[in-house]
Amino acid sequence: MTSDLANIPPDFKVLVSDIHGPEGPAIDSEGRLHVVSADDGAVLRVDDSGATTEVASTGGRPNGLVFNPDGEMFVADAELKAILRVDSNGRTEVFTDSFQGTALGGPNDLCYLPNGDLLFTDPIRRPLPDPAISPVYRVTPDGQSSAFANELAYPNGISLSPERDRVYVSETRAQRLVAFTIGDSGQLLDQQLVRRFREPGGPDGMAVDVEGNILQTLPGIRAIAYLNPTGEMLDLYHVPDWAPENLAFGGRDMKTVYVCGSAQNSIYQFRHPVAGLKLI
Repeated sequence: MTSDLANIPPDFKVLVSDIHGPEGPAIDSEGRLHVVSADDGAVLRVDDSGATTEVASTGGRPNGLVFNPDGEMFVADAELKAILRVDSNGRTEVFTDSFQGTALGGPNDLCYLPNGDLLFTDPIRRPLPDPAISPVYRVTPDGQSSAFANELAYPNGISLSPERDRVYVSETRAQRLVAFTIGDSGQLLDQQLVRRFREPGGPDGMAVDVEGNILQTLPGIRAIAYLNPTGEMLDLYHVPDWAPENLAFGGRDMKTVYVCGSAQNSIYQFRHPVAGLKLI
């Protein structure tokens, strides 16, 4: 029975099921959708019919995915506590696994800055009610690591604005979406609160469209918030039992949104009125 609170987005459907722990949707330079099966330690390519092909195995628990401007795939693996680089043959190697001699806590999500530096969230994976205060790290193309931002309450999803001058980060345990203004060389200039969500939203992954609007997953209330760049709520999509966690824009016109939902081990899709931001 459909809940009276349901607000189903346009052209909503299940693309594929039986992916164990789907996470990290990302689109490669050829427009192909990639996701991970966190439970199986696999990276999968998904075609328009929902057919999947395994393209790599990390041997750990992969989470976020991203492609760099050269088309190389990078994976945040929480169990291996590393960022992995995956070549075109599916072979993996450690890109970074420590900061100043200390092992990472369990990388989660990633994005690229215009200067080629990689940013990734690395939440300390302590159980509630610990706020899991953690940093966001920056890694240069040659593997040099530094702290980008500190003292965030379980930093999770991360993305860029269309102008590439703001970095958005979801603070899951603070129920906040924050933005960091960056300079031309990627240096952090300041931090702003975009929106504070009500418990138990648990903001997770996000995706940004070309107008700067944000789709923010709220798995704690089984919803996706559609926000304008200042954090005003434009809509709240709710599909019973889907528990959306991560999402990405794709399709030929970049107006298809792919959503990973662990509650039913499924990838969903729906249409968005505005094209999504191309990340590579």
